[in-house]
Amino acid sequence: MARLAPARGAALRLCAACRQRDARARELLRTSDVMDGLDPRDRALATRLVLGVQRAHGLCDAVVDAHLAHGHLEPRVRDALRLSAFELLYLGTPTQVAVSQGVELAAVASSRARGLANAVLRRIAEGDVPAMEAARGRLRAARDAGGAPSVADVALVGALPEWLARELLASLGTGACALALDAMESPAPAVAANLNLNAEDQALALLTDAGLHPSRLPWPGCIALGAQAGLAASGLVERTAVLPADPAAQMVSWLAAPAADVDAMLEVGQGRATKTLLLAGANRRLGGSVLLACVDSVAFKSRLARERVRTGGLGGRATCLTLDATRLDAPDVLPELRRTFGQVFVDAPCSGTGTMRRHPEVAWSLGQGSVCGGSATLPALQLRMLSAASARVAAGGTLAYSTCSDLAAEDEDVVRAFLASDAGRGFAPLPVTEAPCASALDAESLRILRAMTGRDGFLRTEGGRALGLDCDGHFLALMRRVR
Repeated sequence: MARLAPARGAALRLCAACRQRDARARELLRTSDVMDGLDPRDRALATRLVLGVQRAHGLCDAVVDAHLAHGHLEPRVRDALRLSAFELLYLGTPTQVAVSQGVELAAVASSRARGLANAVLRRIAEGDVPAMEAARGRLRAARDAGGAPSVADVALVGALPEWLARELLASLGTGACALALDAMESPAPAVAANLNLNAEDQALALLTDAGLHPSRLPWPGCIALGAQAGLAASGLVERTAVLPADPAAQMVSWLAAPAADVDAMLEVGQGRATKTLLLAGANRRLGGSVLLACVDSVAFKSRLARERVRTGGLGGRATCLTLDATRLDAPDVLPELRRTFGQVFVDAPCSGTGTMRRHPEVAWSLGQGSVCGGSATLPALQLRMLSAASARVAAGGTLAYSTCSDLAAEDEDVVRAFLASDAGRGFAPLPVTEAPCASALDAESLRILRAMTGRDGFLRTEGGRALGLDCDGHFLALMRRVR
């Protein structure tokens, strides 16, 4: 009888906890003691299994259910079969190992489940694994030839609901191939230098002294970490000397930052102030000292943001307010906002489909009705926020709109609907390559920016890995008030 590997036992317990508590996997991994005592190699495998199962659980369930005589499984047995199905389909674990370990996992849940697990997992290995490899081959061929992949292949390889695969394919075209093929690749750890406190060289020195093996990435202030484990213990994040931020978020902040002569900026959707600090740092790089008014609808986030901008070097230059952003155009808006700004940045709430490698729950928790169809709730909210914020843009000022979604329904479609509306008719698109901070980019950063900029002048970052900048999928559009 095989012995269950400690990493798989820990992963099973964590997957069960995610289900029972409806918890996010990364948060559970940070706070649980289940992996205490595992060596680094086992911790890495357990982490990959937990995150992967959360990303692919809907697809793994469908594969498992196709080999059952009846659809009902005890929840703990299903946890075990999901985990082993994921290993077979997405990690390439040898069949003998995956099946043997899967039988032991199922036995932890129920001693009567050994035979069922053995039969189901062998059928997956014999039929579904070859189908997965064939689909991967077709996607690679389509990617290399610039062709159109099938929805079924994108859904299978990318571990996506079919409706979401269809929407991503419609939005990204051939780019959906890379998204699916890279679905299970963990994003490379990166931070941003807080340019309000330190120059990039100083941030690199601090990270080096902390043993984090930093290296420059081809974007200003963007730093890769060769070793991430000691980042929290270093105190650098707590002191805001560096800011945990995906390279795509750093790009968006840089390009949405105001020119040096802009005296005041409005940030809509502040969150915990990471982009606030990035925007101010980019403006400082140009020689500016912009004042920021920042709004968020959640009071708790606004309280955190106030402390963070204080420690992050902005002092009294940033005002953090709690407000429903759809009311920015209301006559009774907060007194601090009864004015216009030279730069307005709308960081809109969205589906998060550009961050699925980082947030694995997104794919199977997202409702189709939230982003698709005439009654889709997210695009309607995004358009209302953008329209309300546009009322605060000064004559000749710039309006920036950003999401971390890969879906056109939340990106280009919202911008075009805004430009066609009464609120948007006074605006004209401004290519992101003409953003003020683009003038401060070196040749390599400019190459990446131009490759990510579409013919419409909008930024899409989902192709970053092929360009040497491993990043999430973010969208940015710039518009200038012309009348």
